[in-house]
Formats: sequence, C-alpha cells, structure tokens
Amino acid sequence: MLYLMDAFKGHDVFFITYDHPRTRALPYKKYLFPNFGEKPFRVITHLPKIIKVIAKEKPDVMVSNGAEIAIPFFYLGKILGIKTIFIECYTRINEPTITGKLVYPVSDYFFVLWPEMLQHYGKKARYIGGLFKKIKKKINLKEKKNQIFVITGTHYLGFERLVKAVDSIAKDIDYNVIIQLGNTHYKPENAEYFDFDKYEEIKKIIKHSKLVIAQGAISVLDGLKLGSIVIAFPRLKQFDEATTNHQLIFSRKLEKEGLVKVATNEKELRKVLIELLSNSNWNYLSLVIVNKRSINTLKEILRCD
Repeated sequence: MLYLMDAFKGHDVFFITYDHPRTRALPYKKYLFPNFGEKPFRVITHLPKIIKVIAKEKPDVMVSNGAEIAIPFFYLGKILGIKTIFIECYTRINEPTITGKLVYPVSDYFFVLWPEMLQHYGKKARYIGGLFKKIKKKINLKEKKNQIFVITGTHYLGFERLVKAVDSIAKDIDYNVIIQLGNTHYKPENAEYFDFDKYEEIKKIIKHSKLVIAQGAISVLDGLKLGSIVIAFPRLKQFDEATTNHQLIFSRKLEKEGLVKVATNEKELRKVLIELLSNSNWNYLSLVIVNKRSINTLKEILRCD
C-alpha cells in the first residue's frame, strides 16, 4: 500500500493494519489490531473495536491489498454503503488469497496485478498491470559497502533455516553480514544481527548493501528499487514456514524476468552467492519502479466517486 500512496494525495488517509514495530512507525493515522492471520477467531472479539473505528472515521472508501483484516471491514462497508476497492496480493500469481475470495462478492472494484489471476475470479476482476515495471539503471557504487543484508521480515514465524544457512556461509566470505532476525530464535555466531527496526532504517541498510537476501515480496522489491543485487530465499510449505508456496512461485517469476536469483537451501545459496560476489561487472542492474498505471487507475476511481 505504501507504494501506491501517490494515488491518495489530497485525501484524508488512515491505516487499519496489524500491530507491529514497523506499523507503529507508519507516518499516518492508524488503528492497529493483532494478527488475525495467525488466529482468525480473534476477529470476533475485536468486532466492537472494528465498528467503533468505522463509526468514528466514517470513510468514503476502503482499500485493501490482501490482509485478512479487510474481511470484516469490507462486509460492514457493504452494509453501510462505503465504496470498497480490493487489490489482490502482488505475490499471488496463480492462486487467489482467501481474503480475495471472501471479499470478491462485496467489493465494488476488484483488481489483480498478474493476468494469470483473472481466471480465478469473475467478470468484476480487472488486470491493471503489475505493481512494478522493470528498468535498467546505473548504480552509484560509492553508496555501497562490502555488506550483505539478510531480511527475514515481519512474519509471526521465525526463519531459522535461512538464518542458519547464512550464518554458516558468513564465516567463509570476506563481506560484513547483517541479519534482521524478526521472530527467529536462533542467534548467529558469524554475523551482526537485530530483531526489528523502523522501515526507514531498514531501507537505509538495503541502500548501502551490495547484496540483499530476502524471503518476502516487500523486502525483495525494496532491494530491487534501491539498487542492490537480490537473492530470493522463499519460505516453503514443506518446512511449515508458510501455508502455501506462493513465495517460491513469486520468486521464480521474478527470476524469469531477470530480476533476482533464487535459492531454496544452503547449498544453492552458497553457490549463487559466490557467483554473484565474484562478478565485478554490475554497474548496471535490472531494477523496478512503481507502475503508474495502478496509481492512475485508483486516482480515476477516487475522482469519479
């Protein structure tokens, strides 16, 4: 949603999202809830707060990009005559989200960000282009340090498999390694680490790192936007790191576009890492910028409504 904020310039905006150090730091008015994805029944106990937020803010439009918290708000919005805009999660390429399937009937506008997703929904669904488009850009090497930044994200589950793999490799390479652990309990022995930080601080570390190893879409895309080489190391369902393999499918899609390299275990990660670090010819990288078509589509809807 932060990538799409240009669409809402000139409008009063507030966020409804999950309570987390990064969301607490959002520079917008916000209402924070516990993660309903982890324990869906929590939505019942928080219905009074949900109703109170709607009654207080009286929004004209609700916009969501996939989190489960949208479900009760969209259904109440339908009852109250509030316009609803749903944008299917960017990481879903060939499988719809549960949220998308549940709010489709009550959404006034329903957008997908990959054409493959149209087959999973009815006539209401529209493809408005991807969230990002690929560009070739010269990198300012003076900004970069001999530094690798590993991002496990804000998921309520840790990612020990990635952290342990990087910690094992870190002792064998001549690069400073920094790991954002998130909710991972394992503490690295060969790398610097911290649990969480403000989003702006995370972006600063990405900007100054030659290479980023990331598991989630936002971290991967931040690396591509800020001029770093990116290795995607997705969470896998077989290890109970995620409920689906959508991160793997998403990462492979970006790999086909020539944007990232993908590794799924320590052996692959070590091989890819050594290949990338030994290649000194990376003054120009394939990166991404926000697709203005998505922003302009939302602007047009808001003008009309």
